[in-house]
Amino acid sequence: MICISNGLIPDLGGLAGENSGAENAAGNVSSSAEPVVQFSYDNTLEEIDGAMKSFQARFKSKRGIFSIAAYSLITAAVIVSIVINPTSVFAYAALLFCAVGLIYSITDRSRARRRTIDALRDMNPEEYTAAFYNDKIEIDTVIKPKANEVRVKIDEQADDEAISPLKTTFVIGDDLLEFIENDESLLLVFNRQQIYCFPKRCLSVEQEDKVRDFLTEKLSGQSEN
Repeated sequence: MICISNGLIPDLGGLAGENSGAENAAGNVSSSAEPVVQFSYDNTLEEIDGAMKSFQARFKSKRGIFSIAAYSLITAAVIVSIVINPTSVFAYAALLFCAVGLIYSITDRSRARRRTIDALRDMNPEEYTAAFYNDKIEIDTVIKPKANEVRVKIDEQADDEAISPLKTTFVIGDDLLEFIENDESLLLVFNRQQIYCFPKRCLSVEQEDKVRDFLTEKLSGQSEN
């Protein structure tokens, strides 16, 4: 799961925890007998970066577009001023300021992705199990220790392999869910803040088709809103 910060898209909230409003409503949703499709997966940093690029392409930042347009117009005006009066020191200083601001605005999204990837690189790896039902989607997250991490066993009776997964439940029709697909993954976007990346390498052809058909059919109405 990838949480989106304001650096990627404005006015969407910060790095939220994994507990969403969907989980509070999970107890009111009756479980189907069998999931439509169920699979386990993990994410590489390259897949996460690709997921964020797809997210940014789908949900463009109005603030970023406005900043680029504003700096471009001001830069053009300053250049005209320099042509008219090439001896103005103030105009050259203004041009330098506008150029830095324009470059900063253009590279804002790539820098935000790099910050997120750097943060994830230092975190413990996660494994997931996703189950798609007719009325909901359940995702279990297991946070595993790093290969070089030293673990202290407090309870000698405890099972080293017993790790309780964190469950997230999304209710179809109640939660704001959207579907994006890129070359590497099928992406589930919650509330335009969190990205759940289902890598195609972890899915069989049949599973990939089922997940794609499920998300396309169930979320088509929401994506239009």
